[in-house]
Amino acid sequence: MPTTRFIGRPAARAWRLSAIAAWTACLLADSLATALPAGEDVANPLAAELEATKSALRETRDELTATRDALALLSRKVERLEAAQPGAGAPAAPGSTARLAPVNADNPAISLVVDTLAYSNSKADPTDGTANPGNGFDLQSAELFVSAPIDPFLRGYAAIAGSSTEGFDVEEAALVTTALPWNLAVKGGRFFADVGRFAHYHAEALPFVDRPPSIDRMIGGESQAEGAEVSWLAPLPIFAQLTLGAYNAVGANRLEDPEAFGLPASARSFSAMSYVARPLVYLDLADTLGAELGGSYLAIPRDRSRSLYGVDLTLRHQPNGSGFYQGTTLGAEWMWNDERFPAARPAVDPETGAALVDDAGLPLLVPGRFVRNAGYAYFESFFLRRFSIGARFDYAQDVDGAPNRLRTSSAFFTWMPSEFHRLRFQFDNFDGEGASDERYTLQWTAFLGSHSHGFSNRAR
Repeated sequence: MPTTRFIGRPAARAWRLSAIAAWTACLLADSLATALPAGEDVANPLAAELEATKSALRETRDELTATRDALALLSRKVERLEAAQPGAGAPAAPGSTARLAPVNADNPAISLVVDTLAYSNSKADPTDGTANPGNGFDLQSAELFVSAPIDPFLRGYAAIAGSSTEGFDVEEAALVTTALPWNLAVKGGRFFADVGRFAHYHAEALPFVDRPPSIDRMIGGESQAEGAEVSWLAPLPIFAQLTLGAYNAVGANRLEDPEAFGLPASARSFSAMSYVARPLVYLDLADTLGAELGGSYLAIPRDRSRSLYGVDLTLRHQPNGSGFYQGTTLGAEWMWNDERFPAARPAVDPETGAALVDDAGLPLLVPGRFVRNAGYAYFESFFLRRFSIGARFDYAQDVDGAPNRLRTSSAFFTWMPSEFHRLRFQFDNFDGEGASDERYTLQWTAFLGSHSHGFSNRAR
């Protein structure tokens, strides 16, 4: 633009000089015409030529005037454009927004996670509720993740995972809105319902080798569900979010075999569905200390079939600088479950107290309601950006029947050679009612392609 200014203004001055010359020529022509002898014949060739010259000069004068006006207008526009350029030191026009980087919807983000285990148990038949008995190797998860924007208003993603024990299955396949007003977002399909702290984490995103036993028992595995969620981000100076959801069932085990938990497999009424509400707040307590507080409520309204309450707290300390110590995360969660099972306990004769059986000799079962609780606490400290150590304590009860209380103490060490490669060693001590076990596990995880867990990986 400075070059345009350098060329345009001398050109304008040249046009002005040409206009002055044209005006001078016109005045000379008028003077010559006045100086002709009186009575001169108009048809004189000299007079006719002079008249034609005057007419041409008038046309030239009009054209020069129009050109001068156009140049003046163009010069003003150029000056305004130069002033509006960010490089010229002037602010951008009010209301202008930064241009977003283009997204190629024809090439979705694709990643593959390979999560393998080598384990050894002190007992071939460990405490009920623990995984991987004996010794051996396991493919804990091979997860293929695909994500892409669909249009300016919607994105979609899918996670297809397989393991040694469960085979391949569609873990998640959901659509998420991206442009709703009032900080709203809607998710629909099959996905992990937003319940609790770690129930909606994929296995490779956990800070431990395995999911805490308390979550497996109270939720029924990871919080896999089929339904819809609405989340609202409150317009506050702190992060505050409310999520509401409605689902067929919540929990991978309950979704796979609902009738085993007294849930209808199909043709369910609205009162037989599962509903979730979860508020979540994050705030900075100090420059290096943050707190995340969440609550969970899961209900099946029909006959007050189920009410699960949960509260979780996570504290993150991240010091300034990049020294040896990188930070520590403290987390805890506790859950209460009040649930009615249609057929959960043996029927007994009210007079003799003997167990009643059916014609096949099997015990008769009658409905029962059980109130159970479970939870865990853990810490993880980070060093040199590549290492972390931590410990976890977990207390779990079965949601129905005998409580089968299980206490688990764990210690784990993690090394990440790179952001796409991780090795983790974990020791677990299981102390159950009437049985115990010790397990040593080596986890080897690799991330291929685009894979990120966003805020959760900041410091778990």
